[in-house]
Amino acid sequence: MISLGRLDLLALLPALFAQVQVPQQVLDECLEKPGNLDTDRIQAAVQRGWLEVCDVSPLADISDLGLGERAAIARALEIGAGLLADDQGARQLARSRGLVVVGTLGVLVKAKYSGRLALIAPLIEQLRNTGQRLSHAAVADALAAAGEGLA
Repeated sequence: MISLGRLDLLALLPALFAQVQVPQQVLDECLEKPGNLDTDRIQAAVQRGWLEVCDVSPLADISDLGLGERAAIARALEIGAGLLADDQGARQLARSRGLVVVGTLGVLVKAKYSGRLALIAPLIEQLRNTGQRLSHAAVADALAAAGEGLA
């Protein structure tokens, strides 16, 4: 969510997915820096109803993931939904438990194919320029999936 907030593209979530639930623990982590533009955009997305805040008990049997990741995985398992996550550990655990996982790059690819974005390469470059760590392989895969050349 932070990456989509940074890009001012949180509106893609309700456009691409029927419902977007966010555990309170995840929201708390996203709002840790009051006054930050990403934080303001995430708060606005909650107020607009794009993100539905929910209560959930985080997975207790996992110690190497943060509270937000454990809560998000628990909620996805509870309701049989996919998971939006960029954290590698969270992605691996979620997949091992049978969840479909999409990250920021996957959201951008879906948005391009739905006609909501013309190009994703400039957005990936913008994320990189703001300090987002994206592996070369993940970027190459996303650009190939979007039918774009390597950034």
